[in-house]
Amino acid sequence: MVENNSDEDAGSARWVLACELRRLREASGRSLAQLADEANYDRTYLHRLEAQRTLLETVMEALDTS
Repeated sequence: MVENNSDEDAGSARWVLACELRRLREASGRSLAQLADEANYDRTYLHRLEAQRTLLETVMEALDTS
């Protein structure tokens, strides 16, 4: 499950998006390293997206096309 910064985050749009990103990556059978290679993003950066520490629209769009 995605790490939460507080109980208030659970169910927020940001939390849902982070959970969905991880779910889709796992459903595709890709590791963070594999997705990072395909999308040309750093693995640790993608981890921060899934952990809802960072969510940028341009990154999400790039991942959507991977």
